[in-house]
Amino acid sequence: MINKVKLILEEDYNEELSSNFVRCYEQALKQYRLANWQYFGNEIGQFVEIARRMIEFKIFRGYTPFSKRLDNFSETVLIQYENKVPTINDSYRIIIPRCLYSMYCIRNKRGMIHKKDISPNKMDATVLLQQAKWVLAELFRLSSTLSVEESFQVIDSITYKENSLIWDTGNILRVLDTSLNIKKQTLLLLYSKDNQSDLQLFKSTEYSNFSVYKSKVLKTMHKERLIEYSQDCCKLSPKGIEEAEKILSQGNTL
Repeated sequence: MINKVKLILEEDYNEELSSNFVRCYEQALKQYRLANWQYFGNEIGQFVEIARRMIEFKIFRGYTPFSKRLDNFSETVLIQYENKVPTINDSYRIIIPRCLYSMYCIRNKRGMIHKKDISPNKMDATVLLQQAKWVLAELFRLSSTLSVEESFQVIDSITYKENSLIWDTGNILRVLDTSLNIKKQTLLLLYSKDNQSDLQLFKSTEYSNFSVYKSKVLKTMHKERLIEYSQDCCKLSPKGIEEAEKILSQGNTL
């Protein structure tokens, strides 16, 4: 899916911006999963700087060269973005820049840079990663020339929830704690990525029989109102979300 994002962004920006932007996102995601908070912070810093150049490209039709340092990120910069061309989409002028500024402040003024008695690194990194996912998904959404359905599939893949019990191989999701029963595994898979087909879930769980999985697992979970199961698609209910979060809180490390 990330290759689709890169190709769409290349069409709307250029290869230099899109390649560096996607690369920083992928590296930040990798460092987050490895719990390398300092390296994660470095990648997020670069992510913000490249995203600022993409905003410049949209607003000013040009951007600060990578060989030149950006001006310090400040309220003055935000006002410049907002007031330059009022007819440009608010996401470019107002919403994305303010999200980036929040990321900039968290990254520069907290534990990833300065030592604290109680490290906020993990919680800060979690917030920053979700913000990075949102920025990437929003820029893709605004540029997408794909169908509505395909665009939503890409956005869902970007906004996938990270947790230590689920591994995204790039092709399929896997529950790493194999001691969990099939019902709990299914809940976690849907918590990480909602609106999956019964076949996707079956392949992820590697259950022995597809027909039995549908009738004994998915239909039972539907009756229990943990999921909505219709037309081969499964969606987590509020009750199912609560149950999945209980599982994560009880054993979110291996």
